[in-house]
Amino acid sequence: MRTSKLFLILLSALFVSCASTKFEGTAVLTGRVCDMEGKPVPNYHINAGIGLNAITDAGGVFVIRDVSAGHYFITGSGSGWCSIEQRVDFYDRKSIVCIQVDSLESILPQIESLLKEKNFSAAKKLLYKSKSRNESNAIFNCYKQLIAYCSLPSQKHEKAFLASLENF
Repeated sequence: MRTSKLFLILLSALFVSCASTKFEGTAVLTGRVCDMEGKPVPNYHINAGIGLNAITDAGGVFVIRDVSAGHYFITGSGSGWCSIEQRVDFYDRKSIVCIQVDSLESILPQIESLLKEKNFSAAKKLLYKSKSRNESNAIFNCYKQLIAYCSLPSQKHEKAFLASLENF
């Protein structure tokens, strides 16, 4: 009985030490970016720190080489997609980071609901989640002008909104 108790204690200590051991040197951080339906998101820009950048391939996969063990805040953005910031604990060479992103079009109904509720600051905040790499996107600019007009109706904002509609 006493031997089995000691064995369990030693086994637990070994498990804890193995689980928290960092790998030595650097490794490849691999991940996949997908939409809310699990479909891959190609050409999405990933950044895990200075010099740690990648762009997803057609399958939504990214690879960042020469990454040391540790905590990282991964940021990402892509044309037609919302930006993300996600903490990653990279301690296992075999781990794969999974990131889900909203498309710009998927957040538009939420923005419209916020505008109907006259919650203009929340609508703007939600739209600006997709600002990076979407500044020249016609849909982004149309909703940007719509929010400006709804929050502060003026001829200037009305003209800017109508002009943005012409870009469709």
